[in-house]
Formats: sequence, structure tokens, C-alpha cells
Amino acid sequence: MNLNRKQEIPLNPFSPVVALFLTPVDSDLFDFLKECHELILSAPRLLVAVDEDLDKHGLRKKAVRVADAEWVANRTRALPCMPEPKQEPAKPLVLKQGRPRTLAYVVIIALLLRGFWGAGFKSSDVTSNMQESMTLSVFFTNLGMKMPGRSTLTELVNAVTNDTRLLMLDAQVARALQLNLDDFKTFLQDSTHVDGNTTWPTDSRLMVDIVARLIRVGEKLGRVHLTPLDCEGLRKRLKKMTRLDLEIAFSQGKKGSKRSRRRRYEKLLRMSEGIQSGLTPKVDKLADDAKALDMRPSRKAFAERAVERLRSDLEALNKVCAACEARVIYEKKVPISDKILSLSDPDAGFISKGQRVPVIGYKPQLARSANGFLTGIHLPQGNAPDSKNLLPMVDEVSGRTKVIPAVASVDDGYASKENWNELKARGIEVVSISGAKGRALTPVEDWESDVYGEARNKRSAVESLMYTLKQGFDFGEVARRGLEAVYGELIEKGLAYNTCVTVRLRRKATERAMTESTPTKATG
Repeated sequence: MNLNRKQEIPLNPFSPVVALFLTPVDSDLFDFLKECHELILSAPRLLVAVDEDLDKHGLRKKAVRVADAEWVANRTRALPCMPEPKQEPAKPLVLKQGRPRTLAYVVIIALLLRGFWGAGFKSSDVTSNMQESMTLSVFFTNLGMKMPGRSTLTELVNAVTNDTRLLMLDAQVARALQLNLDDFKTFLQDSTHVDGNTTWPTDSRLMVDIVARLIRVGEKLGRVHLTPLDCEGLRKRLKKMTRLDLEIAFSQGKKGSKRSRRRRYEKLLRMSEGIQSGLTPKVDKLADDAKALDMRPSRKAFAERAVERLRSDLEALNKVCAACEARVIYEKKVPISDKILSLSDPDAGFISKGQRVPVIGYKPQLARSANGFLTGIHLPQGNAPDSKNLLPMVDEVSGRTKVIPAVASVDDGYASKENWNELKARGIEVVSISGAKGRALTPVEDWESDVYGEARNKRSAVESLMYTLKQGFDFGEVARRGLEAVYGELIEKGLAYNTCVTVRLRRKATERAMTESTPTKATG
């Protein structure tokens, strides 16, 4: 190293730079945003649908404000010299001029961007991408506005209904048909597992977590003018329960672990049942106190939700204890419906699919076209059988594409005589169901034909759809909770995936057209 060389350090490397023309970067994000813009241009009805959703969201918030204002007015006495205010009949709520609302156009772009990144606007990676993106800076500058805050974008995108999201899927399919990117003559379907926003439960851990939440909620009731629960004794019990939970976890695989595990579970059950019997009458009294509160409706609703949370947690604790006693003490098999699988997401189910590792989450059904478009997505409750989800998906996709598929190819999880007959009745020429069950349903001459062999080979293409969704759009793990919210998140990611497919296919079509239009040199 040359120590005599003069090392200069810039005084201020982050001074503002004057840019005469600031242009977006030629990137995947730029291509994605351009396709989003063209989708909205091709289907302006999406703006109307999103505006209606935002109006409903605004009216719900206004209803709370009006109820609070009426409560205050009813408790404000008039001056002696002033006449009593007249009671006017209630009028339907309408939105009036207020602060400028974020454009429906921006909300649609934000919704598709959230699916593109596969995470919420408050995640650190997405925040950095948005703040550092020159393309987004140009985009919002041309709209004459600053980039909305993360909380604002989250609230507005969450206000969009799933019906509107499915309208966007309709628009994407219609655009693909218009651009001749797919004929939708091929229908492929399969299911996959998705991890919920929850942890894998054990009975002992569930008991500990429920009691911990009872303490968290119960000791803060004073904020809504309710008598807080006396949590001193609960904390002592929770400390003992936590130690027992750890001992149960660490005793697995050791000599005599079955007997010691049962003994510790018996102690946990006694403490949990004691907590439940002690708190139930107190929570019942809190429910009566909450109804009698004389306070702003918004605050009263908050108090009632807090009490309802305590009540539901006590019911969950009772259910966990009953299942644990049957399973551990009496060594009986407990049905999934009698178990609590998640405290944070009650709609999450136990998903076991083939030889894969089971998960606590959801089992969405996906439909794919020949050129890779996601044409349908369903999210049934729990671990629903595939065979019950075939006909509804076929009908929905046919209605969306306005095309009766020539080929339908699925695996043997969808096999049933009813499904076979119904698909044939719908005019589908090739109904290919793989596996032994499908072979039993298919006439021998059809099964051995080249057409059916090709259809069975196509079925694996739906696996690439699920792989791309999970690897590129975080489809395999959801951040939101509850069936409706999770369904919306999965649709968003599917919409972003379709946008990228459209960009890719249009790019290939342009390259092919340029190649065909380039004259070739004559050879001597």
C-alpha cells in the first residue's frame, strides 16, 4: 500500500443533485408498473369498484365518528337562555368533501405492488425498496403527489374487497385473450399447502399462551373504565405452568418420559381448570359492566371487544384442556375439529398433503392455463378434499375466460365418477385424471391414446405454477390471519404473478416478431 498517496474524502457526498430529466430505471419493477397501468386502462371499471370499496370504508369510519359526536351532544346541556335542540330524524350517512382521498388508481397499483413484493408495506425490505426506488419516485411525481405513508397504503389496500380483487383477475384474463397470449383451452388444477401466520401448537404451550394472554388483556381493562383483573395469583400460576411446559418439551425421548409427561400434564390441567373456574364468573360480571358503560360508543365497543377476548380465551382454554385430557390421560384419539390449532388465527387448519411435512395453515386450490396464467383460486376452510373443489373451479374459470376447456388434467385426488361425468357433460373433450383412480375411470382406449398421454404430461405444469408463486411471491407463507384476509393476500400474489406472466409473454411475442421481420442474408 502506498502511504504517500494523498487520500481525499468528499466533504458531502449526499448533497442534492439537480436532475434536468429524471427517468425510471429499466428494471423488472418498471415493466411491472407499466403492465399494471395498461391493465387499468383496459378495464376502467376497476377504478369504479375500488372507489366503491373506499366509500364503504369511509362510511364505516364516519359512522363511528357520528355516533361519538351524538353521544357527546346528548350529554351537553343547553344554556338556560337557549332553546332545546330539536330531535331530527336520522339521515343516511353520506361522504362529503374532506381531505383529498388517495386515488383509486394508486390503490390498485399499491395492491399489485404488495403482491409483487410478497410482503406488507411495513416490512423492512419493502420499505427500503419503496424509499430507494427511482421508478416509484418518478411515478408519484407524475401523479403530482408524495408517496403515501405505509400505514395509509396498508389501510386502503385492506379496504379493497375480495370481490374487487377477483374483478382484477377477470380483467387480466380478458386482457390475455385480447392480446392472444393464451386461448385458455387447457385447464389444470391442483392444491398446495400454505403456512399460516402462527406457530406449531402443543397442548402445554397452548395452555401457557392462553393464560399469558388472559393476563395481558385483564390487567389493562382500566384503560376502558373496567375493573382490571387481579393478576398477581395468575402470574404465579403462569410461572409454574411455563416451567412444566419446558419440562414436558425436554423430557421427550428420555427413559420413563411417558409417565413423567403424564404427571406434568395432570398438574397443568388442574391449574388450567382452576384458572378457568375462577375467572369465568369475573368475566361474566365484566360483560355486564361493559354493557352498562356510559362512554363514547367507539370506546365502549373497544371495552366489549376486550371482554369478548377474555371470554373466547376461557372457552379456548376449556377446549384445549378437554382435548389434552382425552389424548394424554385417557390415550384417546381426538378429532381435529375438537382441537385448538392456533390462538392467533382460528381459521387455520391442520394441512397434511401426501408425503409432505404437515403444516398449520391453509390449502388453496389453484387453476392454471397452458401458458402459465393463474385462472382461478379458491380457499376452502380446513383440509378440504380435492374432489369437492374440482367442479366449482371449472365453472368459475369457464365463466371468467368465457371458454370451455378442450382439455382438463388433474391428479387422482380429484377422481370420482361424478366429477368425470360432470366434466364430460360440460363439453370438455379430454378429461384426464392421473393415477390408479383416474385410470379406473377412463376407458382403456382413451387412457392409452396419445391425446390422453399428452394431457397427463401437461398436469405437472401446475407444479411449476406453485413453485414460482412460492419462490417468487412468498405464496407459501401468509402474513394476514383469518380466512377472508388470507384469501385476499393469496389473490394479490396471484394477480402480481399474472402481471409478470403477461410481461414475459409480451416480451417474447415482441422478440419473435422482430426476428421474423429481420431479412436473412442469401447464401451462395
